[in-house]
Amino acid sequence: MNLSSNIFSINLPFDKFNIQRIPWTDGKLDELRKTLNQNYSFFRKGEHIYISPGEDNLPLLGELTTFSVDEEPLIVSSLIRHIFFRAFKNQFPQIKPTFNPFTFPSSKEEHNLIIKELPDGLKAAVSYKKLNEIDFKRSEIDGKKKFLLIISSSYKWALRQNCQKLQEQGFDITTLEVAKLVKYENSQEVVAPRFQALGRVLSINDSRAIIETNEGNQDINLKELFLNKTHDNIKLYLEFILGASRAESILAAVKQKEFSRYDPNILSKEIGQLSRIISGLEYKNGDGFTFNISQNSSVAFPALRLESPKYLFDVSSTKTDPSPIKGLAQFGPYDYGKFFEVSHPKVLVVCHKNSSGAFTQFLGRLKDGFNEAPTFTQGILKLYRLHAIDFHFVEVESFNKISFMAAIQQAVESSNKDFDIAVVETKEEFKRNSPTEDIYWLSKSYLLRHGITVQFIKEANARNPKFILDSCALQIYAKLGGTPWILPSSPNIAHELIIGIGSTLIRDNIYAGAQQHKVVGITTFFNADGKYIFSNRSKEVAYQDYFKELLSSLKGSIDTISNEQAWNHGEIVRIIFHVFKPMKDLEVDVVGELIAQYPQYDIKFAFVSFGEHHPYMIFDLDQRGITSRYNNHVKGKLTPVRGTNLMLEPGICLLQLKGPEDVKTDRQGFTGPLLIRIHRRSTFTDATYIVQQVYRLTNISYRTFKPSQLPVTLFYASLITEQLNKLKAVDGWDPSFIKSLRNRKWFI
Repeated sequence: MNLSSNIFSINLPFDKFNIQRIPWTDGKLDELRKTLNQNYSFFRKGEHIYISPGEDNLPLLGELTTFSVDEEPLIVSSLIRHIFFRAFKNQFPQIKPTFNPFTFPSSKEEHNLIIKELPDGLKAAVSYKKLNEIDFKRSEIDGKKKFLLIISSSYKWALRQNCQKLQEQGFDITTLEVAKLVKYENSQEVVAPRFQALGRVLSINDSRAIIETNEGNQDINLKELFLNKTHDNIKLYLEFILGASRAESILAAVKQKEFSRYDPNILSKEIGQLSRIISGLEYKNGDGFTFNISQNSSVAFPALRLESPKYLFDVSSTKTDPSPIKGLAQFGPYDYGKFFEVSHPKVLVVCHKNSSGAFTQFLGRLKDGFNEAPTFTQGILKLYRLHAIDFHFVEVESFNKISFMAAIQQAVESSNKDFDIAVVETKEEFKRNSPTEDIYWLSKSYLLRHGITVQFIKEANARNPKFILDSCALQIYAKLGGTPWILPSSPNIAHELIIGIGSTLIRDNIYAGAQQHKVVGITTFFNADGKYIFSNRSKEVAYQDYFKELLSSLKGSIDTISNEQAWNHGEIVRIIFHVFKPMKDLEVDVVGELIAQYPQYDIKFAFVSFGEHHPYMIFDLDQRGITSRYNNHVKGKLTPVRGTNLMLEPGICLLQLKGPEDVKTDRQGFTGPLLIRIHRRSTFTDATYIVQQVYRLTNISYRTFKPSQLPVTLFYASLITEQLNKLKAVDGWDPSFIKSLRNRKWFI
């Protein structure tokens, strides 16, 4: 592989440096910035204010102090950021960037994706522009601290007219969400203001608006307000000016352009163009602090040697295959004849009478196989070694929620069959309804309440099931409580438990001042071989009580697992926690308190967090992509193979989880790596072991035969969270309904 990235080295030609500083006192920093910001940069660290003169021969404002680069990385990082900002502004005085993060809009016309679609009168008012983003990071390689610059970008909507102008045009902003521009004090207008979401417009009175905010209703001048920069608000405005049909056509054209702009070739090329500009600037202050930025991207980080996972299909650990679908066909599922208890499932089928022909045909193909589906010629009976499968068919006259639910209720409560799973017809347009009106969520709530898991099928897929039969059968088997495959694990003297910790924060809105009201924890539990044990949901509690509730929930689950798996006194137990965001010390303390309650075991633990939204990218310049089997389009261009990784520093790894083969279509754009962090207070810190385990755990979601972008620990937690959030809106729903299903994958 010929790897490149969007990471560029910042090179310092010295080990020690001089900087001015004065003691910090309240108000002094603001005073200095207000009077001297044109020629100096100021920032605070600890009890001192540090001073960076922009040019030579400026008067000395503080005591000149010498520091080591390695001993004061935070001061070095701040100096780099301030000197970069000043050098950029000197070279491009017409651009007004933000400071932290450093962002600025592109001025190229091809980077405004809507401009050619708009009539002349709107070109200055509406834009969808590329926003260049430059971030600064620290790294450590072989014990040596490194400073890095990362280039990335995104596209952002803008509607430049304030709300007074919109009101004068006759555009009604009542009920819409608005924001105001907040300027940075003492910035001398060189830093772009930031948007602050305020709330929703309740009413308009002449030139003023009443805004519903988190601090109560506020009366604000329309000149100070702007619509929130969202796709929905832009769509409403375009519909008002141009009509619904023309607006829809424009937005569809913009979306098509966006697909092409995120082509990996274009991303890599534009990153290189910007790096050449940035690397050509002079970075130097008046005290002699200087650095340069590499023009070429860096991949000079250590990499771990990861093994491609195999799949295990029997408890004796002898039946393995590198392909899950081939292994199933040859050996049958892992739990065949041993743990799986539903070998003769009874299935409730509910569909509209106009779809009944399609559904009976679909069920026949599901049961016995379909020759046109290359990976599903055997059918669910043979592939999953089921003895038989019974279908109880119910046709409905309409998708009216009352009659639809009455038909399901009658089938469940009047039939002498004890259904194991239901197959229910759904439609794409149902998603536009709220959960209280959506047949999908209404029927799911009712059926789960009766201990029946659900598989939803759209009519279009029932009529043309060639590409969905294999994943549909896989999901049905998992929802029946089956384990299609697990991952081979090496003999180990330690018991190992992997716990995924997710949570959902219940808050009123996204506006400034919003309070965090309630939080619910979702935990998933897995063995080292990836075998799903169960999931647990904590009580809905106030945010300040969350960690206490999490501690209680985790302890109850670990007590259950330690008893079931017969952990013995003195044995080594390894517990690896997977969380969505870097854990704060408070959260680590809570888990440490949990571990302390098990002195009878020798417990080692690791806290591992994952980030999908970060600025890092990795490209394989030799990867020309793969031609799709179904058309001539090329997908996966410049995408590194699955398992490519870079250790940015000890305990921090970038792991590519979608290779060219895993990219669905050429319209998918670029798929970046997963960012994995091992918390510094972990007592188990074997990065190779942990990253390899994460790599393996992306192969057992049972939603499809393809790997997932997250380890199953967190993928399951996110699915459970998403579905419980929808279900709680349905009248009569109680989360206790799923307790009887906690060992079954009802949520996939």
